[in-house]
Amino acid sequence: MKGQVGLKNKKSVIAGLIVLAALIFIGVRVYQLQNDHNQTDRVNKVAQHPRKQTSQANRTIVVFFSRAGQNYPNRDLKVGDTNQIANLITQQTGAKQYRIVPKQAYPYNYQATVKRATREQNENARPKIKNKLPNFKKYDTIFLGYPIWDAHLPMILHTFMASAQLNGKIIIPFSTNAGSGWSDSLTMLRKQYPQATFKKGLSIQGSDVKYSHAKIEKWLNRLGY
Repeated sequence: MKGQVGLKNKKSVIAGLIVLAALIFIGVRVYQLQNDHNQTDRVNKVAQHPRKQTSQANRTIVVFFSRAGQNYPNRDLKVGDTNQIANLITQQTGAKQYRIVPKQAYPYNYQATVKRATREQNENARPKIKNKLPNFKKYDTIFLGYPIWDAHLPMILHTFMASAQLNGKIIIPFSTNAGSGWSDSLTMLRKQYPQATFKKGLSIQGSDVKYSHAKIEKWLNRLGY
């Protein structure tokens, strides 16, 4: 009888520990989801409340291409990674912002986008841009942002570069990636704009963007913003 009571007590303790572990796991997960939500809200609000523009800001523009939807690894984004960085730059610099929008939107599904991007690379395609390019004669400094897709620039960036005359400008690149860093993108930019002045850019893994606000702020501070 005494042994049975002891066994029941052990089972009760084990059951209690399992319940406690489950509650801790749920609590941590809820905190992570809430934190991700707060970070996304902060980034979304950034572009809505830019700093008061200075003469330097009036001559600066943030140009970027970004894609929301399913992203690697297993992320569903309302605002694309590169777009989030662009919003933070816009907030800190007070610059204007221009988003490169493809005439044919990329799929929400990640694998479908990979398939299309690979086809465009193989065909050396030039996807059309939906919105009119800015008048770059108004600007001295261009922050140029893009993701790295399959270790390459998205082909729509080649469309942009063929149309945008940025020689003689200051170009500050920023990019997001899944582990490939800049890849050959800086070489491509310098080749396209040999007479531009390039300043130190920033490359961040897409999944780290929401944790990199301080890093982005320090980078901009070093650039004088």
